[in-house]
Amino acid sequence: MNNKFLLTAAAASFALAGMAGSASAGFPEKDITFLIPFSPGGGMDSTSRQIAKTMAKYLPNKVNVVPKNVPGAGGRKGYGILAKSKPDGYTISVINMPGAIIPQLTGKKVNFDVTKFVWVGRMSTSPYLLGVSGKSSIKSLKDIKNLGRALKVPSTGFGSTAYTSVSVAKTVVGFPVKFVSGYKGSKQYIVGVVRGDGDAAMAPTQTFRKFLKSGDIRGIVTFEAKSSFKGVPTIAEAGYPELTGLGVERMVAATPGTPAAIAKILSAAITKAAADVDSQAWAKKTRRPFSHLTGSQTQAAVDRALGIFKKYPAALAK
Repeated sequence: MNNKFLLTAAAASFALAGMAGSASAGFPEKDITFLIPFSPGGGMDSTSRQIAKTMAKYLPNKVNVVPKNVPGAGGRKGYGILAKSKPDGYTISVINMPGAIIPQLTGKKVNFDVTKFVWVGRMSTSPYLLGVSGKSSIKSLKDIKNLGRALKVPSTGFGSTAYTSVSVAKTVVGFPVKFVSGYKGSKQYIVGVVRGDGDAAMAPTQTFRKFLKSGDIRGIVTFEAKSSFKGVPTIAEAGYPELTGLGVERMVAATPGTPAAIAKILSAAITKAAADVDSQAWAKKTRRPFSHLTGSQTQAAVDRALGIFKKYPAALAK
């Protein structure tokens, strides 16, 4: 290897380093938009707003992180906006995993590719709970299996995590389901069950908590490893341990092609925001604990989610 080659290689390395540095130089210089592809009021919305408010304190420059609700098509409207945004770090979005990946796994045409997103962190994760109206005659999974008809389940529609999780559960446990779509978020379809629109709903434990406390919803089974609700058995205790942990992960991604240096800045701000004293106080008050992951750890979690849902291809069909 001659000196000329070594000098050329060194020059190329310095050039690449300079490009990476220039990509993040001065970032951020303006407000960052934090897309929330869901309606206000649910866990995705409230968690994202807390992180958006707090992460602004930990960015290199004083700018705002502005939350923006863009509900529609089970999150796909917002994901499409993220995919088409400039890869400059000024647009990020909460991503509902694994719901966001389901349309692609089933061959549905979408205007984004989840596997191309640049992951900058996970805010939290929440196992699901299956609940029915407090007035319902359904009191167990056995009752659901012996219902003699399809279980009517309100949801935000095909492709959402709740829709897919119900589909996986019905496949493993063995009961028919009829989905009632058109709801904007988990809070809305839970209210739908209370109102009598359907028999049962699947949603994060935190979202269900106040409904169980009021008696408007009766918990049938929780997908937690250990039940946090008195009298509600875990899915393992019900005989299906392979479904333990089924739930939603609230991840944050930037537009495909966002430079690694900028993604690193965003990831660091989210890390500090999740650990911030105000965020921890909020988490305790709302019972929505953070379970933060870095960007690279989030990528690994996405890969794991893909592996789980690929085990049940029949459950992914519409």
